[in-house]
Amino acid sequence: MATDTQPETRRTNSFGELEPGWEPMLDDWLRPQDPEHQIGPILAGVLHEYLLSDDAIADAAAAAARRFDDLYSTVYEPRFNGYRKTHKGWTGYLIVFYELLFSVAVEMHYDDPKQDKIIQLLAELRKLPPHAVRIFVQPEFEWVDSEIWTRDPLLPWELVSLEPYGNITFEYYNNLKDPDRLQLFEQSTAYYVNFYAFQARCTAAGFDAGFKTRFIRAGDIISTGLHPDYPDYLEKLDCHVMAAAQYILHAGNVIDAECVKKQLPPRRHPGWKGWDNGNGPAVWKQWGNSLAEIADALEGRGELGFRLFEKNREALTDMVIKARDKMVALEPALFAQPDPEPVADSAPSSKATQSPAAGGNPEPHSEPPALVRLGGQSRTGIFGRTVRWIWGKR
Repeated sequence: MATDTQPETRRTNSFGELEPGWEPMLDDWLRPQDPEHQIGPILAGVLHEYLLSDDAIADAAAAAARRFDDLYSTVYEPRFNGYRKTHKGWTGYLIVFYELLFSVAVEMHYDDPKQDKIIQLLAELRKLPPHAVRIFVQPEFEWVDSEIWTRDPLLPWELVSLEPYGNITFEYYNNLKDPDRLQLFEQSTAYYVNFYAFQARCTAAGFDAGFKTRFIRAGDIISTGLHPDYPDYLEKLDCHVMAAAQYILHAGNVIDAECVKKQLPPRRHPGWKGWDNGNGPAVWKQWGNSLAEIADALEGRGELGFRLFEKNREALTDMVIKARDKMVALEPALFAQPDPEPVADSAPSSKATQSPAAGGNPEPHSEPPALVRLGGQSRTGIFGRTVRWIWGKR
């Protein structure tokens, strides 16, 4: 079970906190725990071997999927079957498995191929013969009929549990001359982009199909980055635009197919109503126009509608251009037409049609933090495992 990979000590910074990055996170999972939770290091050992496996090995993901599936009956059920009633059986196993998998995945840089390796693993699990069981879904507080691994309501809930806590606000970190606050800001902005890049990959793969906020959340995150006055209290940062671009790059095809071509929103939402009343094409066009204006401003060093950190300019410009090109390629006829008028009261905000430059832009910082690879604040997960979130306010 890869016990030789278990680190003896935690990889911490000078403040005693777990270092940012997927490797320190996985190392933390590999460390021995109390006997009741030893399944965590066992699962982490399999994941460690898989992530470090040669990408050229065609069946690496399939082999790892079979091992994770087998571990339930060979190890978990006879030795670690739950510590309270609602976490017995597959419920308990899946909670540990997804907490491990997702806490590691969202610590990976948004363009790290290992995020795709996690997606490949989940896809291979779905090809295995399903297990028809009832599992307990804590957020809904009910037992649900499921088919593990093909119809599993725990997956989207466990991923959402690691979502960044509120939108990042520059005011919260305003004293970036303080090294501690600068480090926290870098980690938080990185985590924000990394998380939504991975969530977009899951949406593209269909892992959250049927989840009630699937496209509402996508619309909310993209509009946060691309509509200058949504939400109206937030001073935009470049990480908001980067997260929006990542969502379009990874999940643009399925968003276009389900929310633009069909124009069928899953349900209304008190915060973001952009898909309501068949408004998908208008929203899609607004997003594309915003990306074009942002790209022009970045290349011409003109004014932006968000705070740009100069070290992120090149990466941001590249992903904004690619996201815009993808949107046009998916809906060429739409972008060849005059802008459609949005239906009343359905746009994300009353000023949603303004260009990103409308709100003005603070001068780019000459010595800003780069979007570092990984990070965030730490918290304790349901099994006592350290995972991360970020500070901010909704």
